[in-house]
Amino acid sequence: MIRYVLFLILFLLFILEGSVFQIFAPDQFGVPYLFTPRWVFLIIIFAGIFRGRMVGTVYGIIFGVMYDVIYMSVLGVYAFGMGFIAYLLSISIPIFQRNLIIAIITAVLAVITLDYYVYGMMLLLGITTVEHAEFFNVRFLPSLLLNVAFISVFAYPLRKGFYYLRQKQEEEKKL
Repeated sequence: MIRYVLFLILFLLFILEGSVFQIFAPDQFGVPYLFTPRWVFLIIIFAGIFRGRMVGTVYGIIFGVMYDVIYMSVLGVYAFGMGFIAYLLSISIPIFQRNLIIAIITAVLAVITLDYYVYGMMLLLGITTVEHAEFFNVRFLPSLLLNVAFISVFAYPLRKGFYYLRQKQEEEKKL
């Protein structure tokens, strides 16, 4: 049962990102900025750091496919991007696990990479005509601030949660 907790949390957060966030979308209140929460991806990166590269990569691909099916007109952009970036940045070495600031910086770097990868793919495929300055000022910076605030608040509880999951799985193995 304990092994499904992470998937359930990620799935509920995926639903929250797509539905509840649109209710409180800034454009409904006249704010010209677009906020894109990447909370699922941030937790996937943390899972990769604290649980291993394979966990981060598999969850990145699974939820990337879900993003592609729900939000994209082209399949594979998020699946490849989230899986590959999670593979590259799921650095599961003790210094990353002990130092929370390094883990936060790694997760933020992953979000920056994902946002620019998706923007680049949309430009390459001709799906968007948004200029870089508009993308940077209207979408990237507000989204980055939102995601940095999220991971700054939830990084410590996430680390404690992953340590707890590891402890429970080790206890289950002993039984």
